[in-house]
Amino acid sequence: MKVFWIAGEPSGDLQAASLVRALHEANPKMEQAGWGGSQMTAAGMKQWFDLPGQPFMGFVEVALKVKTILKLSNQVKKDIQEFGTQVLILVDYAGFNLRIAEWAKGKGMRVVYFIPPKIWAWKERRLDALMQHSDEVLSILPFEESWYASKGEEIHYVGNPLMEKYVDLNHYLPASKKIVLLPGSRVQEITRLIPVFNALAKELTEYTFHVVRAPSVRDRWPKGVLEDNIIIEDREIVEVTQGAEFALTCSGTASLEIALLGIPQAVVYKANAVSLAIAKLLVKVRYMSLPNLIMDQAIVPEFLQGDVTVKNLRVLIESSPSEQLIDIQRLHSRMGKRSLIKDAVPRILALLND
Repeated sequence: MKVFWIAGEPSGDLQAASLVRALHEANPKMEQAGWGGSQMTAAGMKQWFDLPGQPFMGFVEVALKVKTILKLSNQVKKDIQEFGTQVLILVDYAGFNLRIAEWAKGKGMRVVYFIPPKIWAWKERRLDALMQHSDEVLSILPFEESWYASKGEEIHYVGNPLMEKYVDLNHYLPASKKIVLLPGSRVQEITRLIPVFNALAKELTEYTFHVVRAPSVRDRWPKGVLEDNIIIEDREIVEVTQGAEFALTCSGTASLEIALLGIPQAVVYKANAVSLAIAKLLVKVRYMSLPNLIMDQAIVPEFLQGDVTVKNLRVLIESSPSEQLIDIQRLHSRMGKRSLIKDAVPRILALLND
């Protein structure tokens, strides 16, 4: 049994690692290889290329990397065939993976799309391609099942790996004066946010600020002197957050992690101005953070572009928004009790055994 993976972003690497591990536990003889990151490798996947280690983001940034992306696409096709792939599992990263899905189906392979593209937010035209070129679509967001059903398509919510990873954990400690900063996993995100975080730390000297530095950016971390009360942490979020009072989180999977760990937060995001202008024309959702999208209401404050200021963030931190704690419990309930081992693994094994 041979499964090949493609995950293009650090968040996908994190989420897919749990499924890699679950498949290995279900069938230790299964061979799993692919283009994934350090988390998937640690879970048991043989890494052929670290695609999450160099993620591309934004309309402008992607446009500048067209030749690189085409080269990667050709190489991964060779790797998939050389491995003798029976089932190809694609993780999000739609601009790259949907093209690979079409090619793989043409070669007679079975295709599983784990964490489908967020076509409910934008590019709904991808729906036909996704369903046509996937044998199974497995979602980790509870509202996606009903959205696809409203379009006449069937996918399966299989639980969320983070719910399983952080079950029964609560890292919140009120008045601890410990703030966790999560500036993202891409250099361009970090470069825009770190100056604001540094200025915030300069004003709030009674707090300590712990910056979680993603593995994908450690070798390319922006240079500059940081305030003495800023601590750079080369550890996982779950390790750094113990005893935190509050978090400032770049939009993405990290916002859901922080919520599931029971910590109040604000989501902050500063994007390339051109990419943001294009996104505003195309994106159809009201929120950018996963907790708000899942609950369909603003349980977490969101600050975008010019609103990401020291003044705004300081007021929020000092106000101690503990009302989020009730909403966090509601979020846990909304996520439900489905699990990868019970709901995702049997569907993948069925394709392998067919």
